[in-house]
Amino acid sequence: MTRALIVAALLSTATVAQQQPLTLDEAVKLALQRNSDLQRQILLSLSAEQDRIIARSAIIPHLDFNASIAANRQGAGTVVVSGVPFPQPTSNYSTTNTGLNLTQLVFDGGKWWNNISAANLALDASEAQVDEQRLQITYLVEQRFYELVRAQRQLQVFAEAATRSRDQANYTQRLFEGGRATQADVYAARANRDNDEVTRLGQERNVELARADLSAAIGLDPGTPLTVTEPPNMLAQPVQPPALQQALERALSNRPSLKAFALTAESNRKTASAAKGDYWPALSANGFWQRGTRDDITRNFEGPARNSHSGVSLDLTWNLFSGLSTQANVRKAEIQVALAENDLISGRRGVASDVEKAVAQLATARAQVRVAQQAEQTAKEGLRLARTRQEVGVGTQLEVRDAELKLTQAQLNVVGSLVDGREAEAALRRAQGG
Repeated sequence: MTRALIVAALLSTATVAQQQPLTLDEAVKLALQRNSDLQRQILLSLSAEQDRIIARSAIIPHLDFNASIAANRQGAGTVVVSGVPFPQPTSNYSTTNTGLNLTQLVFDGGKWWNNISAANLALDASEAQVDEQRLQITYLVEQRFYELVRAQRQLQVFAEAATRSRDQANYTQRLFEGGRATQADVYAARANRDNDEVTRLGQERNVELARADLSAAIGLDPGTPLTVTEPPNMLAQPVQPPALQQALERALSNRPSLKAFALTAESNRKTASAAKGDYWPALSANGFWQRGTRDDITRNFEGPARNSHSGVSLDLTWNLFSGLSTQANVRKAEIQVALAENDLISGRRGVASDVEKAVAQLATARAQVRVAQQAEQTAKEGLRLARTRQEVGVGTQLEVRDAELKLTQAQLNVVGSLVDGREAEAALRRAQGG
């Protein structure tokens, strides 16, 4: 696909995002197309592929061509031959030289095959890093998508609370006008109404902040309108978490980052082996053909056997001492192996920690959903009872307000536990490698 088609596809996708609400899958797909970190990792993978080609070039024959043409001037003088002087006039002439050199590496202490293995492993590690980057982007988008859903759901809860407070303030005013409430009750109800409205307005700001975070994760341009559609399973109970040991085993075998760490460590081992190749001699086979002419450039176009010189040779070179640079290069390569192994150990610990946290959060959220939903039903019944008591004159406005607050908190708990469950599911998928 050409660059123009790619840009057109991205602009088309962005236009669709502006015209209709994004689903979670669409948001993830758009982020994978536009995320700069992923594009950078893909480019690094392409660079690693070129490194592999460069490493393979060491064992492929190298053919060099060289040519030169020169204008020469020889000043006048005397040439003595067998004691007899011969005067020589000034002469001007041209010379041309052409040549071919063919070199084939035969042995270099294992450097070429270890370098090829290291390049192959580095490419595989780079491709695993691309998969890991996709995994991280998917999780980031899912997390911010759910945070926006959380903020929107909380806004609905606060809007309902503000409506209840407004209705209660109006009802208290009617009670006051009928002589069944005091002026203090009216002021208290109005204060509750205004406070709930302030809370609702503050939540609108939180919604916009969550929307901006999601927009940045997707890669939309600043100011691009963004609306989302809640996942169809948003109100479903979180899934049953897997057994911890089973989840750990799957994560340790599937997580792309761990594969990348392991491949990088193995690639560095091959690089260290290649560095040790400098302790050995290098053997190469060489072939050459050369032709030189004077004053007649057309001779360069004669048959290759005329006026030419050719030959073959086996060349052995052995760097017996290089100021300890070979030893230093080997030691440096071995340190890189130790660093890669340390990264692998640290990565395994991090993945295990991510799995344990996600499983614990998922189990907690699953339990919290059940309790929160029960608490919401109880709070609704409590508010209904408090209002009934107030209507018949045996309940107080304070009881109604307390019941309203309990219902608001219960509804927030339901939203929080449901979103926590969705985020824990996404975290567990990421930790396990998808």
